[in-house]
Amino acid sequence: MLLKKSLFALFLCLLGATAIQAQDDDRSYRGPDRGEREEPRATGFASKLWYGGSLNLGFNAFNGQNAFGVGLAPMVGYKFWGPLSAGPRVSFTFTSLKIPGARAVALFDTEAGAFLRCRAFKGFFLQGELSNSWRQDPYEQVGTKILKRTVSRFNQYAGIGYNFSNGSGGPGTEISVMYNFAIANDIDNSNTLWDENPLLYRFAFTYGF
Repeated sequence: MLLKKSLFALFLCLLGATAIQAQDDDRSYRGPDRGEREEPRATGFASKLWYGGSLNLGFNAFNGQNAFGVGLAPMVGYKFWGPLSAGPRVSFTFTSLKIPGARAVALFDTEAGAFLRCRAFKGFFLQGELSNSWRQDPYEQVGTKILKRTVSRFNQYAGIGYNFSNGSGGPGTEISVMYNFAIANDIDNSNTLWDENPLLYRFAFTYGF
């Protein structure tokens, strides 16, 4: 609990710094004499935003079970100081699971959080992320029906990636490897109803990074 509060406080400070920077940008639009608002310049708030997102498709078959999933994960970053940027990231995943002797069941997973990214060297970047996930899990079969329940977890990610846009500010792609400490430290599986790997591989499209 103390770790969660400390991490949450850190991100509140980060978001506060972002808001202050945004206010400074807004004041920079005003004229020096009469305080009149001028047309937004190229260095305004919008010019410091970059966008990213990934579309995931997956199919898995094991021991007669079949699962097909599709997911979407958009994100928006704000370049608030030098190589640092921060912003929200959300993900939505739909999985159709078919088990022998039962009707197919639809599982919906969602995740919402915020990230802090540092451009380290050329296209390489470091990223930390805090999020909360809600994942539906099939836990019992009653006749031909699969019962499911939702598990919530507070995630703490840290990882490294590479963006292939070469800092052009245009469209690009990136790959990254994230490590989820919530899964790694969940020894008794108190927040997990399935075996999960703490390593997460991501492939995304970006614009403006």
